[in-house]
Amino acid sequence: MDPYKYLNIRLNPDGSLARNGEAKLLPPAPSGESIAITSASTDGPAHRIVHSNDLPLSDAKGTSVRLFVPGGVGDGNKLPLILYFHGGGYVLFRAASEPFHNTAAVLAATVPTAVASVDYRLAPEHRLPAAFDDAADAVRWVRAYAVGRPIFIMGCHNGASIAFRAALAAVDEGVELRGLILNQAHHSGVERTAAERASVDDRVLPLPANDLLWELALPFGADRDHEYCNPDSMLAGVSAARLRRLPPCLVLGRKKDPPRDRQRVLVEALREAGVDVEARMDGAGFHAMELFKPNCAAEFNAQVADFVRRHAGDSVDVHAARSRL
Repeated sequence: MDPYKYLNIRLNPDGSLARNGEAKLLPPAPSGESIAITSASTDGPAHRIVHSNDLPLSDAKGTSVRLFVPGGVGDGNKLPLILYFHGGGYVLFRAASEPFHNTAAVLAATVPTAVASVDYRLAPEHRLPAAFDDAADAVRWVRAYAVGRPIFIMGCHNGASIAFRAALAAVDEGVELRGLILNQAHHSGVERTAAERASVDDRVLPLPANDLLWELALPFGADRDHEYCNPDSMLAGVSAARLRRLPPCLVLGRKKDPPRDRQRVLVEALREAGVDVEARMDGAGFHAMELFKPNCAAEFNAQVADFVRRHAGDSVDVHAARSRL
């Protein structure tokens, strides 16, 4: 297969990327948008208004945060805040891309919680570690913005790998985290795992496309055993004492996700370091199914909402806020 054709991208002579047919970019909704949710306190769908605005993160780097805040929840200043990193293999999508805008809005409405979705720089125009540097900027932004709020860090797909590094940066800087949510973290390596060998014609993340994403994202001259890609290499540079400072972790995986073997490497390392880990690695379907299948999306939203409610602490009663539908 031609991975460029599969991903609908073209490499330009200047090294930039033409991204054709990407998801629609949605504008922020400062006046609010009505988000359909399902609540245990009602017999069917309910709605909550969620407001969103784009806030600058770094003018020099051209990065920003799309902040989602649910309405009708009492003192919104005490709600939890999720610092969220979207997926796309470091190469595709933005915080404004329809699937990830909608994910953040639904989570804001369902938990309820504020969600700060980071619009980090993309490769190959900005190869790694650019996205990790942007995550560190986002941690500093949260430290100033979210005073008094329970703070969570979350990422989906490659965003989960960004979220892991953001969480390490947060604890290094003394930011108190209530939880870390890693959804189908995107890793690889030179030597193929069994799951990778079986993914040559995967319906979502076929092996040639996966390899191309890493080729475009990694520093020039690096292979897939680089610490930005291979979890074994990444963990070799992180002491158990540093890992132990991480908050409770929710790690989600899917049975047919090509990186699933490498996700288990991270789970085991966290557990061996003494981190409280909830690993749910048996989700149905393929990579990123929560973006395509309503039943997978509902399961994902429920898992995240339950984790945040349990770990938000006593500073905010998210259960009471949730009941105001």
